Order: sequence, then C-alpha cells, then structure tokens
Amino acid sequence: MAALNELQEVLAEDRLVRLVEDAIYSVLPDSSPRFHYDQRATVYDLVVSTRLYNALMWGSSPLDYVAFARRAVAADDKGRLLDAGCGSMLFTARNYLEAKRPIIAFDQSLTMLRRARRRLMKFAGSVPEHVLLLQADLNDLPFRPHSFQTVLCLNVLHQFEDAAALIPQLKGLLKTGGDLYLTSLVANNRFVGDFYLNALHKSGEFVRPRSSLELKEMLDKALCQRLSYMTKGNMAFITTAASA
Repeated sequence: MAALNELQEVLAEDRLVRLVEDAIYSVLPDSSPRFHYDQRATVYDLVVSTRLYNALMWGSSPLDYVAFARRAVAADDKGRLLDAGCGSMLFTARNYLEAKRPIIAFDQSLTMLRRARRRLMKFAGSVPEHVLLLQADLNDLPFRPHSFQTVLCLNVLHQFEDAAALIPQLKGLLKTGGDLYLTSLVANNRFVGDFYLNALHKSGEFVRPRSSLELKEMLDKALCQRLSYMTKGNMAFITTAASA
C-alpha cells in the first residue's frame, strides 16, 4: 500500500496504476504488446556489462556508468529520483540499494523490469521499500510536473528519435533546483565506435547517430541553462547539477 501511495503522489491524475507482478507496477494497458528489449534483455546484459565490449566499441567502461549513476543518487539525500528507462539496472542496482532517498525506476519492457527485480533481490534479498519498479512509456511520460529532485536517463538518448522533445519533458518533471543526469552514445571521431554506431542504426537498433557537437547544441537549446558536458570515447555524460 505504501508503494501504491507513493506512485499515486507522482502520477498524473488521469493515470491508473496496477500491480502486475510482485514488486512491479504498470500504467500500461493489459493488452500492451511485447517491446523491443523484451526479446533482447538477456543478450543485452551479457554483452553490455563487459569491460571488453565497452572499451573496444565505445572507449569507455561500465565503471564510468556506475560512477555517473552514483553521482546522481548522491546529488540529494531525500528528494525523489526518477530513473527514466532503467532497463535491468545493470549499472545502478548497487547504488540504489545504498541510497536513502525514494527511487522510481521505469521501463517499457516488463522483461527488463523482471531482470531489475532479480538483480535487486540478488544483492539485497528483496526489493527495498524505497525502490519502486514501474512499467511505463518514455514516449508518454505519466508523471505530474515538478515531482522529482533528480532525473537520471542512462544510455537511452541514442535510442530515442525525438530526443529534442524528450529532454525538456524530463526537465519539466524536476522540482525547482533539481537536476538532470543524462548519457548518450555519440559519433566522436573514433573509427570503431562511429562505424559500429552506424551499423546499429542501419540494423534498426539505434536512431541516426548524433555527433558530439550535435548533441551538445541540442541540449543547449532544449535546456537553456548551464550544463556540464564531457565525453569519454563515444559516450557523452551530461548533467545540469550546479556542482558538476
């Protein structure tokens, strides 16, 4: 009941939420189709979790993503954190278990949410009360404006066609003084990484690759505020946190 009350506080008034499985809620209809990552969740975790894959393809490391997520969690000790497109919590689960603040993590894929639940239970024995798993659509954000102190969107923007529209929508979910933490793959003059990005685009896995400059200009226009923007290999790390 506490989890349901917490969700109802942040969901828009016209959104109905239901418990679909143990510790997993949904705002999507019962008739929702299977989604892209429902069939790829296991392979995704096995590949993307490895240091070799990230070092070779993207010039980065899983530890970079874990550290970035840790910064987002540590940005505030009480206000709600929204994980937009949480996937299986491959790089965030341990940070979330150590957090004291409320966390709502959502993804469109029920399979990914099941893997996130399994990962939390593996590390902690159960899904902690301060972490809520929600099935929802990033294309149709179901939340009330100004409900979160921090929004984390990790490794999602390169899969999102209309990122220019999504970013201000994510910003609109923040309370005054709240911050965005975003990462995205970009074309960044790395032969292997840029080639692979284009290959993934041609196969339909990713949208057209954005250059680092293109993403930075899009963020500046969409956010209209000071931000920290850095790249490591093909991965861009962005935050609006004043302390960044």
